[in-house]
Amino acid sequence: MSPISNSFTRTSLCSWTSNDSVVDVFPMQEAPFPTTVPWLFFGKEQLAMQSSDLIYSFILTSKESGHILAVFHCLPGAQQWTSPPLAPFGGIMPVAHCHERQLTFLLFCIRKWAIRMGCKTLTVKTAPACYHPLTHEICHRSYLAAGFSPNHTYSNHYIPITGQRFDQIIEPAERRRLAKGKNTGLHIYLKQGFCDETTGTMLRECDRAHGRQLRVAPGELNRIVSASPESYVTVTARNGEQTVAAALLVRVASHVLYHFLSGFLPEFRTISPSLMLFETAYQYCGNNGIQILDLGISLDHLGHEKTSLASFKRRIGGQGCPKIIYEAMI
Repeated sequence: MSPISNSFTRTSLCSWTSNDSVVDVFPMQEAPFPTTVPWLFFGKEQLAMQSSDLIYSFILTSKESGHILAVFHCLPGAQQWTSPPLAPFGGIMPVAHCHERQLTFLLFCIRKWAIRMGCKTLTVKTAPACYHPLTHEICHRSYLAAGFSPNHTYSNHYIPITGQRFDQIIEPAERRRLAKGKNTGLHIYLKQGFCDETTGTMLRECDRAHGRQLRVAPGELNRIVSASPESYVTVTARNGEQTVAAALLVRVASHVLYHFLSGFLPEFRTISPSLMLFETAYQYCGNNGIQILDLGISLDHLGHEKTSLASFKRRIGGQGCPKIIYEAMI
C-alpha cells in the first residue's frame, strides 16, 4: 500500500491505494457520504448524534470509476477504538458491488491508521446476519483475513414477515395469553415520530420496578429520535388513561424494523401486554413492506445472556441468527 492523492472536495487525512481500490480517512463531518445510505445508523445525522467527539470515516472507492464502494466509521479512544460509537451495530457498510479482497484492503488500511494513532484494540459490533446474509458472509471472511477475531457471537432473534397472522406464528400458550390480554380491554396505540414524555417516564418506571439500571435518561429518547423521527415508531398499551407497556422501534433499513426498547409494568405481567405490542409491530411491518422484525439479542441489565427472554422470542416466532462482535489487537 502506498499513499496517493485523491479527488474529493475535502483533503483526506491519509490515503492508500491497491490495484483497483482507494481508501481515504476523514473526520466524519468532512467525509464524502454515499448518495444512498442503506442502513440508518450510518447516516451523517445519526453518527453526529452518537458522539460529539471525533469520529473517523474510512471511505473505500473504486480506483477506476471513483465510486464509493463501502464505508466504515469508528470512534477513537485513548487505546480502545469502537465501531460504532453508540448504536446497535456498525462496522463495514458496502454500498455498491465490491470484492472480498477490496473489503479486506479497507480493513488493513483501518488497522494501519489505528496503529499510527496509538490504538491498541479495535472493537467492531456488526449487524445481525439476517439483515443481508450474503453481505454478512463476505464481510465475515474479510474481517478474518484482515486479522480480526470474533470476540463474541450472540444469538439474535428476528421474525420473518409472512402472509400469516401473528397469532398463527406464535405458540399455543402465547396465543392464549394474547387473547387474554385483548379480553382485558387494553387498547393499543401506534405513533410515528417522537416518543412522548409520558411513555418515556413509564419506561424508566419499568426499569426501576424490574430492578434494572435506567436504560435511557430523561429527555434522551427524543434526542435519539430527533436525528430521523420518520424512522421511529412507538407502540403503547393503555389501561384507560394509564400506559402499562410500550415499545420503541426503528426502521434501520428499508426491509428491517428493529426493536430498540420496550417495557411493561410488572403488575400487568399476567396478561402479557408485550404480546399485543409485538402483534402491532408485526402488522405494521406487513402493511409497510418490511420483511424482518428484528427482536435483537437477549441480555439482562448486567450484559449476561437472559435465557428466559430468548425463549420468549422463540415462542413468538423468532428465529436465531448470529450477531458478531469482532476485535483486533493492533
